[in-house]
Amino acid sequence: MEKIIIKEHRHYPDSFKHSVIKEYLSGEIGYRALLKKHDIKSSGSIARWMRQLGYTKIPEKARYLPLITPASLPVKKVNKDQSSDFLSQDQRIKELERLLEDEQLRSEAYRRMIEIAEKELNIPIRKKSDTR
Repeated sequence: MEKIIIKEHRHYPDSFKHSVIKEYLSGEIGYRALLKKHDIKSSGSIARWMRQLGYTKIPEKARYLPLITPASLPVKKVNKDQSSDFLSQDQRIKELERLLEDEQLRSEAYRRMIEIAEKELNIPIRKKSDTR
């Protein structure tokens, strides 16, 4: 007997999509936790919504954390009637702080991976200081 898989297609209003994207970009909650919180079934929904709604840079799905520079941060198109530069600067600072924390975590992960490889697999990776 074959198992029949039925995919459920949900349609969300743009206001909901914008609120989820803002929550994602704030950095206060992780991608998977956000999907679970809002009961979003498709793992690529948020990235697809960002493309559809005009966000210029979308984080790529990768096997490891992508290298992100401040110039490549996602930037939302701003309406002319929004005059709160202070709020946008505060959001930018929060985003940069989140990126710094991500880079620090990535650095720590690489350091631990090298230590494990050197210890368990007997692979010399780090350059010894007295070699020429």
